[in-house]
Amino acid sequence: MPDGPSPDWHLMKQFCLIAMLSAAVVAGCASHAKFAETEPATAPAPEPSVAAAHPGARPMPHMPYSFPLVSIGEKFNGLPPAVQNTIRAQVGTLPLTDIVKDTSSGATVYKIYFENEELFPPLHIAPDGSVLNPDLTVAVAAPEEMIGIASGGGQSLKTSDLPAPAMKTIQERAPSAEIARIAKEVWNGHDVYIISFKDPGHNPKLYISPDGTLAGGTHRP
Repeated sequence: MPDGPSPDWHLMKQFCLIAMLSAAVVAGCASHAKFAETEPATAPAPEPSVAAAHPGARPMPHMPYSFPLVSIGEKFNGLPPAVQNTIRAQVGTLPLTDIVKDTSSGATVYKIYFENEELFPPLHIAPDGSVLNPDLTVAVAAPEEMIGIASGGGQSLKTSDLPAPAMKTIQERAPSAEIARIAKEVWNGHDVYIISFKDPGHNPKLYISPDGTLAGGTHRP
């Protein structure tokens, strides 16, 4: 018998070695393919958010809350009674869309807006209830019982008789107060307008000079 392994043994050994190497290569490829499938894709860089650009902001893409914080009813209830009465007299219960208090002219004017602007243009109303033209001249004067008439020095006065500076002082001192009486007296040769209000507890009398300055409290010269 010859010494050492036979040639067949060498062939079998080579065949086994080749088979093992092939199996290792296949396993490695499968492992690499599995890793490639499970490896997460690189996420794109996030875009800057509104919150980052504006600290404290809380973006709501489908925000349903867009109504005004003050309703038309609340605005109407905050109007002077004379203005409320004029609105009722002119348009009744016609739907309103907005109420604006405008002081850009130096005097207070309430602008009332309606849904149908073609038929009902904005209504301009003075604090005493007078209806005003767009240029703020009086179109319909408020009734005397609303603005308060008083006799003073033989004269009957209403708000439209007051000088503009005196009226401006009233609007600054008592913008929503309802006037009860207006009187004109002469103190030491100077005219003084005495304005009384329907709620004297909250709005005491005003003594106003024609130039709008206060003429001194309750003590007459």
